[in-house]
Amino acid sequence: MRLFLLLICTVLLGIPTAWAGSYHLDIAREKVNITGNAVEKITINGQIPGPTLTWHDGEDVTVTVTNHMDEDTSIHWHGILLPGEMDGVPGLNGFPGIKPGETFTYHFKIRQTGTYWYHAHSNVQEQEGVYGSLVVKPKGNDHIKADRDYVVLLSDFKEEDGNQILGNLKMSSEYYQFDRRTLGDFFSDVSEYGFSAAWKNAKDWGEMRMLPTDLSDVTGYTFLMNGKSPEQNWTGLFKAGEKVRLRFFPGIRNFWLIKCQRCKEENLSQRII
Repeated sequence: MRLFLLLICTVLLGIPTAWAGSYHLDIAREKVNITGNAVEKITINGQIPGPTLTWHDGEDVTVTVTNHMDEDTSIHWHGILLPGEMDGVPGLNGFPGIKPGETFTYHFKIRQTGTYWYHAHSNVQEQEGVYGSLVVKPKGNDHIKADRDYVVLLSDFKEEDGNQILGNLKMSSEYYQFDRRTLGDFFSDVSEYGFSAAWKNAKDWGEMRMLPTDLSDVTGYTFLMNGKSPEQNWTGLFKAGEKVRLRFFPGIRNFWLIKCQRCKEENLSQRII
């Protein structure tokens, strides 16, 4: 009754109302089955990717994140304007990360609109499943009118453990490169382009210390749309004549971490899409 009277008074007196939302994220290791085989990955609220969080410009957001694992974790709000201590990057602005068994509460006011995402900034947890989408809506009417509004989160998935992948790349940046040129390919180039051109091409690639077939650091991914494999076939339904808004997220940055020698020379730790 008191809450009802307060709302009536607010309307009658013309006092502006503000959004105030509370959200909870549980981070845990558990079995998931995306490719037909059950493997242990890291989930948010039991799913990969984590749930889409929908906020509003001007909202006072409170997000509690509980770590159910035996290792530190974190959540970084990618692209969101907020106080430094709420950014969620361990070691930055005094944020220590979220210890095993502990809960950290993020609190900040939303000052923007748009389409964003959130993800872990700890170890290789982002690659293991700790990521999700953010939708921030305007206070009033959205100037983009649509009958349906769909999130389309593009990411990738590999059954192999992320730390094992990183360890393999540290041993050899070409560990996952199975499509390699052979001596026969060189002689084919000689036949087609001449010896000088074929030799220069081979020499140039050798000096770059990478394979010409090296399109990505890790091969064998299953590419996902909203956490669904091509076989699972995520579908966004609509009726003829409807206007559909698609919010695309480039999602997880699994161009992985290492081009070992080049990273040392250029002081790089990560290639970002």
